Amino acid sequence: MCEFRRAADPDQKGFKKQFAIVVNDINTEFVFHNFDNKWLLLITQLGKIPALYNVAFDVKRDNRVIPYLHGPVDHPEYHVSVPVTMTCCMGADTDEIRGGIQFLINKTPLHKCPCELVIGLGLKQLQTADLKSIAKVLEVGVF
Repeated sequence: MCEFRRAADPDQKGFKKQFAIVVNDINTEFVFHNFDNKWLLLITQLGKIPALYNVAFDVKRDNRVIPYLHGPVDHPEYHVSVPVTMTCCMGADTDEIRGGIQFLINKTPLHKCPCELVIGLGLKQLQTADLKSIAKVLEVGVF
């Protein structure tokens, strides 16, 4: 389930993006890498790898014809989340973490992932303000 195939560039060393930034007064570390068959995103304020989730997008699409067909609808009256199936691969499986992951998928270009996504989300507190700040960091720093 969590098999990663190395990207086509054999000369690439390390992760595509790796940085730390203060988010709402808490040091937050980000790691992002796109493998051939999965994207990997780790976000932690805990100083260690958080619980890992495999996210499969329920609506498949052909990127050559109709890219990102299943993006979110972010309207107060007609909100539609990106349909995904999450499987906890490691760590504590909680509804709060799942909700935080769904929020980030809906609010960032994560919903444009052309394959499956492995994401680790380890926040000291899961609150909307923190998730919105993390979404802004992802928009600027990763995508």
